[in-house]
Amino acid sequence: MFLPLVSATEAGLRDLFGNRLHSIYLYGSVPRGTAVRGRSDLDVSAVLHDRPTDRDRASVEQLATELDRQTDLVDEVGITLDGAQSLLSPAQRHDGAFHLSCLCTPLWGPDLAEQLPEQHPTVELARGIPSGTAAAFSRLAVALDDPGTARLDHACQRVGRRIARLAFACVLFRWPGWTSDPDALAEVVKAYYPARATELDRSIELGWGRLRNRPPTAPADQQAAIDLLSTAAPWWLAEHLAVTST
Repeated sequence: MFLPLVSATEAGLRDLFGNRLHSIYLYGSVPRGTAVRGRSDLDVSAVLHDRPTDRDRASVEQLATELDRQTDLVDEVGITLDGAQSLLSPAQRHDGAFHLSCLCTPLWGPDLAEQLPEQHPTVELARGIPSGTAAAFSRLAVALDDPGTARLDHACQRVGRRIARLAFACVLFRWPGWTSDPDALAEVVKAYYPARATELDRSIELGWGRLRNRPPTAPADQQAAIDLLSTAAPWWLAEHLAVTST
């Protein structure tokens, strides 16, 4: 079902970067085979041989927007862009390298994961996975407060997913393991933090409700996302720092 869009995305990236392009990967529900037509996203990671520039990132964003406009197969097309040397660096071992080697499926080009170290559910991995989450929360708070934000439902969805994944990072090395299934993620976290069950359920609903035909488009969803950013987000940031600093 999604093959034409995947092929168009591959062709667009190859045309855009030519010999600079190292490889392309898929992640999320499409390669897992759980995507729902019109509700899921097409998530793509592109890797360049050299370091991406701001102009490169703007071009990728434009390509994703054009692909999204041309299809109703998915709710949104998202493309991340990184440089191969950055992903191979020690600084990215528990962030970008984990994403590529454990969450991505190769689509085109040599698989960079073959050069990356093995990943294990350690406290170091738990510390590195949510890199940039605090800054993302700040950006999302601005977006939710801006009447000009084009897709508030996307902002609500990202709030839910960010909080749920941050919460899971607090327990993955104690569980230990990794899951991308939101229901499994919620059950694992609630076993360690039963008092946070209500806010975690709300985060899951915002983050993945679209796949259950319950997209976060109501005013109450926007308010729930704002409330989670003001209460749950700082609590989980502090808890993550505490449990991964030992």
